[in-house]
Amino acid sequence: MHPSSPHPELTAALSVMLDKLDSWLKAGGYQGPQIEMYLAGGMAVHFHCGSRYTDDVDASFSARLLVPARELTVDYVRSDGSPSSLYFDANYNDSFALMHPDYRENAVDWTDIGNDRRTIRLKVLTPIDLAVSKISRYSSQDRDDILRLAASQFFSSSALRTHAEEALDYYVGNLHTVRLTLDQLCSEIEKRESRTD
Repeated sequence: MHPSSPHPELTAALSVMLDKLDSWLKAGGYQGPQIEMYLAGGMAVHFHCGSRYTDDVDASFSARLLVPARELTVDYVRSDGSPSSLYFDANYNDSFALMHPDYRENAVDWTDIGNDRRTIRLKVLTPIDLAVSKISRYSSQDRDDILRLAASQFFSSSALRTHAEEALDYYVGNLHTVRLTLDQLCSEIEKRESRTD
């Protein structure tokens, strides 16, 4: 997690969720090697930037799991005293997002969240892989997240374009809208880069 993150309670809620998932796997008799969990979405943005809350966990795994999503929900209290919940999004599917083919190999360990004591090893998409994953959906929140990652100087506009184009080489269908979105994003990032030179 970014050292200046204002939301340590969100990280704590995620840790409780991982404990629940670990207990579920062990109760089911799993004794195999650690299963890698690849974190995307708002929680990954939280890891890299510490910039916002999120209500859900978007993740894929190195094994096929029948995840008990409802049992994984964690209630917690935000820093302003308001109650909140973190839930596992069972509808997340990395097959329907723009993903670079090497995103799993590139993912980094969330080193201070208890990976050594669980059957689940939490890994986080790198900032550039995370940005690419948000291009195809491109909600207003996705746009803000991508620009925030770029503003944190995790990648340049040219690096984002190259990485996204490499990902697009593996997709079929009408890619026109995605390419327009990429052009718009890179143009906006380039303008910000020119103001900071």
